[in-house]
Amino acid sequence: MKRRSLSNLIGAVILISATLIGGVFVYGYFQRSLKTMESMGQGIEVLANSELVANNSKVVYIKIINDMPNGIKILGIYGVFNNGSIQNLSLTNKIDPDVIQKEIPQGEGSSFIVYVAPSVQSIFIKYSYSPTGQVMSSQAVKLG
Repeated sequence: MKRRSLSNLIGAVILISATLIGGVFVYGYFQRSLKTMESMGQGIEVLANSELVANNSKVVYIKIINDMPNGIKILGIYGVFNNGSIQNLSLTNKIDPDVIQKEIPQGEGSSFIVYVAPSVQSIFIKYSYSPTGQVMSSQAVKLG
């Protein structure tokens, strides 16, 4: 008479159970990370509109409203061109009034004008969150 062992079956069940439990933990971790990444840049509101001034210039009216729990500091204004390239507009373009490195307290806003090339299709803002110093970007706003 042959003896059959249950230890192989029990071992397989334990291994499958441990794998499933581990998968649930890993899935939960990545879901939380994804939600954090999706919410980055959503704490400020950027409103923008543009007008063609001349054949070689466009004026962009921008308003930033800080809805974050604390203050932010504007680090740069970036333009996305119609060919997909990105340029830091705050380095080469006139900003009136100059808002780079300006602190915007919670619940407040700031308005300014940027003169850009007509090929700029959308803009976004890079800023640092004051308590942590973490650098974030706003959602890109398409210029009308």
